[in-house]
Amino acid sequence: MFDLTASHAPAGATDFLRIFNRLCVALREPQDDSGVKADVYFDALKDLPLKSLEDGAGRIIREPGRKWFPTTAEWRGAALEAQELAFRAAVQPATREKPWVDECEACNDTGWAYQFCPGDVSCRRPRTHAAHDYVRVCSCLPNNRTFQRHAHFGAGR
Repeated sequence: MFDLTASHAPAGATDFLRIFNRLCVALREPQDDSGVKADVYFDALKDLPLKSLEDGAGRIIREPGRKWFPTTAEWRGAALEAQELAFRAAVQPATREKPWVDECEACNDTGWAYQFCPGDVSCRRPRTHAAHDYVRVCSCLPNNRTFQRHAHFGAGR
């Protein structure tokens, strides 16, 4: 074993000890004066980034009903979950600052413009009939980027 507080301690040992002590205090674990437990935990978890260990310790501290100090496997699992959540947050697309605005108000980017026929020939029916709604292909179709993108990706291309 090695002394994590010594000047010749491995890289990251001081930061690990800070995280370890925070977890001890939060879970009311007696401080380990011998340093043996901290050494064992450091040796088992040293391959993980300190940020993940710290976030994992935070997750453990906030677990409802947690009474006992975590095993190295539990802490590793919490750190890996925290690492995955951080990765997902980093690669998620940015949220939209402005509300979505349709390119075409007539069809709301669907390609179909809603029309109302009062019962005359405006819908191209030759005889008089009851009033009704109908759709026509919207004139924006060739130039509507949103519709084109949806048509392209929706078709499995």
